[in-house]
Amino acid sequence: MKLIRRKILVPIFNRAHYGRLRSVLTAIKNHPALDLKIIVGVPAAYGYFFRNILNSQPRSWFKALPWYALARARSFLGRNYIFKNDFLSKNLLADGFELESYAPIFFDGGKSETMAKTVGLGIECLVDEIKKIKPDIVFVNADRFEMMAVAIAASYLNIPIAHNEGGDVSGTIDESVRHAITKLAHIHFTSTESSCRRVIQMGEDPKNVFNVGSPAIDAAAKIDFENPPQVFLGLDTQKPYLMVLAHPVATNSKEENIKMAENLICAIKEMPIPKIILGSNIDAGSDVLGRVIKEWLDGEKPMDVFFTKNLHPDDFYKYLKNAACAIGNSSSFIREGAYFGTPVVLLGSRQKNRERAENVLECDGTDIGEIKEALISQCKRGHYNRSSFFGVGQTGQKIADLLAGTAPDIQKLFHDIMTN
Repeated sequence: MKLIRRKILVPIFNRAHYGRLRSVLTAIKNHPALDLKIIVGVPAAYGYFFRNILNSQPRSWFKALPWYALARARSFLGRNYIFKNDFLSKNLLADGFELESYAPIFFDGGKSETMAKTVGLGIECLVDEIKKIKPDIVFVNADRFEMMAVAIAASYLNIPIAHNEGGDVSGTIDESVRHAITKLAHIHFTSTESSCRRVIQMGEDPKNVFNVGSPAIDAAAKIDFENPPQVFLGLDTQKPYLMVLAHPVATNSKEENIKMAENLICAIKEMPIPKIILGSNIDAGSDVLGRVIKEWLDGEKPMDVFFTKNLHPDDFYKYLKNAACAIGNSSSFIREGAYFGTPVVLLGSRQKNRERAENVLECDGTDIGEIKEALISQCKRGHYNRSSFFGVGQTGQKIADLLAGTAPDIQKLFHDIMTN
């Protein structure tokens, strides 16, 4: 008798999803009771040329229009051609994963309006794609705004949702999105015991809430650090350097995001060691934050700065592990940084309330002197002991086994902890 495998749909819509979920993807792919389906998120221009023109807000229409036209032209050559030209898709294919489909949902601009409109287009587009794939479970990761579109689409199609990293507290709009997805989801995977308790506190049935750790630690634990990264030629990774990654805070004003970026630049400029700077995500405020950094790099042309928009997850982890200090507001600095023991200076409110290990030193980002003092202190302190606070590297397999064996009711009920 042929085994009927559960079809698990995993949307991979940005570099963070891919980097953190590789062990989950691998475990689902190799599980005898599961059938992995991956859908990749791409710019809206690949599917909706005129709609993209009406709703995107690029920095330069002169530069954007030719690219929009090229993207739309590529879409007529078929999905495989798109996969070969998309950064995220290329990395997934190179790692041996098959891609089921793509969702052209992302409007250009990095503003609150484009985030909201991306969710709207995402619901419309994803309903059609999910209906084609017919998954048994949709796996939704964390707190990104585009994941809200996935959760809403799956909910109205009566497909169970498994949510990863629910119950965390942080800052900005991400926390609200994360908790909203929790209330739409049927199966819950949390990273810490505190997050597990919060999910149950929100009325979720304890029998469907599992504290499994963070799959990001799985990826970090499996990297071969014997082979150093070769992305930034001229950077000696055996000597001290800074790793810089600052995302915008969507609930802050334009002026507050600009000030954070300017203060960060002023502080790191005075540090006499090389700096790796990574481009931010596309949340609201990324337009102004990116412009501040670009104007500095173009204007002063610092010789000790290595900038890139994207890194393969393996290279990201290698550079993070060896950094004298990581500065910014990426959750990777908190989770994977703790596992590596990398000293971290955490700026601003984006990750304000997140649980963290001892490697993190927090600054509000408004005082240049305070930021610089924190950087100097962390660089002098050196690496911390490795922390297993967010897991030990076995989360992906735990998640796959639970996806194979958990069968929640599609109709959710509020589990009142006061009466149960």
